[in-house]
Amino acid sequence: DTHLTNIDRIDKLFALVIVAFTWAYIVGIYVHENVKQIETKKHGRKAKSLFKYGLGIIANILMNPQNTHRIDIFKFLSCT
Repeated sequence: DTHLTNIDRIDKLFALVIVAFTWAYIVGIYVHENVKQIETKKHGRKAKSLFKYGLGIIANILMNPQNTHRIDIFKFLSCT
């Protein structure tokens, strides 16, 4: 028994989490390919995941008034 009583609210929360994850992942891919690549460690894996890289970029742009990255992060939400 999970005690989940309002499935509609859980559906909305899940949809919001999916949109946020996809947004961070797409920004991470864009920055990795066009601005600055993620460092590859000695063992062959990347230092950060694309999700974490994009999430850091989004947080940095939203928290700092000067956008030093010159990336329109909201463009990725428009799907155009």
